[in-house]
Amino acid sequence: MRRFSSYGPINTKLHYYVPRKALIDRAITQLVGQVPDEDGHYITVWAPRQTGKTWVMQQVMFSLRSEPRRDQFDVVKVNLQILKTEEDIGEILGYIVAKLAKSLDKRIAKPATLREFEDIFTKEVLDKPLILILDEFDALRQTAISDIAGGFRNIYIQRQDQVDRPSTERDYLLHGLALVGVRAVLGIESQTGSPFNVQRSLHIPNLTSEEVEEMFCWYERESGQGVEQAVIDRVFYETRGQPGLTS
Repeated sequence: MRRFSSYGPINTKLHYYVPRKALIDRAITQLVGQVPDEDGHYITVWAPRQTGKTWVMQQVMFSLRSEPRRDQFDVVKVNLQILKTEEDIGEILGYIVAKLAKSLDKRIAKPATLREFEDIFTKEVLDKPLILILDEFDALRQTAISDIAGGFRNIYIQRQDQVDRPSTERDYLLHGLALVGVRAVLGIESQTGSPFNVQRSLHIPNLTSEEVEEMFCWYERESGQGVEQAVIDRVFYETRGQPGLTS
């Protein structure tokens, strides 16, 4: 029998959960683009803590790594929480590249500068278009967030300068990018001049009352123990559907 969990990303084999398929599909469409051969978007994925950002992006990763897109893109997800006290931008860039190299099973030299970091995403290094998910991006110090986001902006602009070419034939192969965190900390969204604008951000909302009820009904079916509607309604009222608190 499954159980409720509020500690980190849930395991769909062990825990009660809400599929959130429409949200996952929307994230995939943002990253892949309406026309996958052309271009994906660079987006922020934001919400308060314990709302399921990491789990949603895990599902996005699993889906993108499966058919029919498995041969079209490389998909890499890197968790940056461990770097929350790191002040050296070189160490941060090196960590990201080391995780990228391991996931792609490639030898990639550690970058010494932001310019060398940008070069990691060229077609001379990568084999095919890449979708990169940087989870807990807001854990980085603000200067690192700004510097790295600036590098990604530069890559994005250079890819836009080559929209006359298919995604696979552009100088940079960073097809889609998701920076995951708390919106107020990310602080890089702008109405003008940035690929990380509000039109290309994905908010992870709390669960709806229907989703909370669906999860408790699932529990009732498995456990044989009834849960009164008034209890479900009160849980939703007290938690406002915040996934961690609800569970």
